[in-house]
Amino acid sequence: MTAPDPSDPAAPADPADPADATEATEAHYGEPFDGGFALAEHHQSTPDLGAALAVYAELLTLAESLDDSPDVRFLRGHLLSNIASVQLKAADPAAAARALERSLALVRGVADVPMGPRGRQVWLEVLLKTLLAKAELLRRTRSLDEAGSCVDEATALLAEFHDSEGLRAAEVGLARVLLLIDRSEWGAAEELASALLSPAPTAAPRPDRPPAPPPTAPRLLDCLAVICASTGRFDLADDHLARADDGFRAAGDNGARQGLLAHRAYVVMLRGDLDHAERLYTEASTLYEEQGLAADLAVCEQARAFLAEQRGETAVAQDLTASSLARFERLGAALAAADTMLLSAQQAYDRGDIVEMQRLAQTAREVFEEQRVYERCAQVDLLLAMALEDNLNRTDHGALEAQSVAMALGLALPAALALEAARYDFVTAHARSQWLQLADAAMRLAFRLALRRGDQGLLFELVEHRCAGASLALTRTDPPPPPSTPAHRPGLVFPAPAMKTHTPAEGTGAGAGPSSLLGGAAAEAAATAGLRVAPPPRVRMSAESGRFALQEYVQAAEFRYHRRIVSEEEVPFWPPTT
Repeated sequence: MTAPDPSDPAAPADPADPADATEATEAHYGEPFDGGFALAEHHQSTPDLGAALAVYAELLTLAESLDDSPDVRFLRGHLLSNIASVQLKAADPAAAARALERSLALVRGVADVPMGPRGRQVWLEVLLKTLLAKAELLRRTRSLDEAGSCVDEATALLAEFHDSEGLRAAEVGLARVLLLIDRSEWGAAEELASALLSPAPTAAPRPDRPPAPPPTAPRLLDCLAVICASTGRFDLADDHLARADDGFRAAGDNGARQGLLAHRAYVVMLRGDLDHAERLYTEASTLYEEQGLAADLAVCEQARAFLAEQRGETAVAQDLTASSLARFERLGAALAAADTMLLSAQQAYDRGDIVEMQRLAQTAREVFEEQRVYERCAQVDLLLAMALEDNLNRTDHGALEAQSVAMALGLALPAALALEAARYDFVTAHARSQWLQLADAAMRLAFRLALRRGDQGLLFELVEHRCAGASLALTRTDPPPPPSTPAHRPGLVFPAPAMKTHTPAEGTGAGAGPSSLLGGAAAEAAATAGLRVAPPPRVRMSAESGRFALQEYVQAAEFRYHRRIVSEEEVPFWPPTT
């Protein structure tokens, strides 16, 4: 399901502290332009996006009537950049794309015009803002890779800024956090967002005022709330949302505060309080529909479709899913539309339409593959494996059962290994432990299928691989599968990760590097201080053949999902004395 989007491309720019003349990069054009910019930003924070666009359109008409000059061309480019940001928030990506291209052409066109130091800073400010708006447009509609390239271009500008407090670096960093969230790279996103919330280490102390958080702090906190909710840390998500709300309130940004309503609903839904989530999502849907926020409304409809499905209201769920999918497709939001297709695939399976389920799931997977969102690819493969297991429980496959179980295992086990390995992206032990609880459901499916096939060798290798894992918690009890689960059978013990750690290969995961050789309580204590825990080693099963545990499945997982599953180190499964 699509996580709520913490971005707010229509948020007014936050100028640097005017007390420092070298950082006063707010553009001044004289009246009526300065007053018009201020009025439009006020409308954005209300929010009244239509009124903001009307003000900018009037100013642009006036600017286009002026005699041509570099200053006038720059003014037009600045106005078009702001117009594009509001159009993007108002869910008009086509118009925003046109405005951004015109803006970039005008702003870049005056790059070689002689400017004073302050003029150069103003030019950089507008170019940076326009590039980040383009990155946001690409992130939402076309390509995460292209969006990343746009953020890279914006990053290259930072060296020219007088930005001792790191305000522009925080804005560029926020854009990177959003890209990481879209790729489901939760650990890297959390680490970067947390770092951006810390004061810049190079900032010179100011005796006249204490260090203040960056203006992007509320939006970064909103991102952290989404990350924590998506990885099972709901109390922390609530705390981040409360702090984000305080920040938006202090800034007078009512539009951003209203956006938090759907994010609260997301946290409540993942907690399992579905009735409360339904009320919050319904309230948010009404608000977003009144304001014409089609993308936010589509996310709410997608969530409400899931909630209706849980209540058994199949017709309502199908109507909401169709509406959500249509909105996303009109907006060109490929990733969000693919998430809605997965919901439709589940509904098709529930109706018994296996062909349609497979078509929708495969279409969604192709989108995720194209955008290199490999965690979502693993989720699709798990959905197909679970559907196949359910079908095995309902119907007699006869002579084809062994083939069906092998097919389900071929989907489930590599996906489970990839999801389990995603925990190494997280810095803290608590985050890894919570993620593992989410990934355990996938690994339980693999164990059930191996047991169903009666494959003692595979079960043995699963246990060996599992017990070579790194320490994630001092004490942790996994809940047993519900007794109603058809595959819940007495005698199957689901092993917890072993209490030992190993050194990772260089470059594994976001910001990864060698970690200390720690085990048990020492690893737990070190993790709370921010040290990483490595992927498990390969478990060598035979001294003669060199085969390691789950070799074929590990190789499939690393190929399909582009993630390191095991480290380069090897440990034998047999006792050293033998």
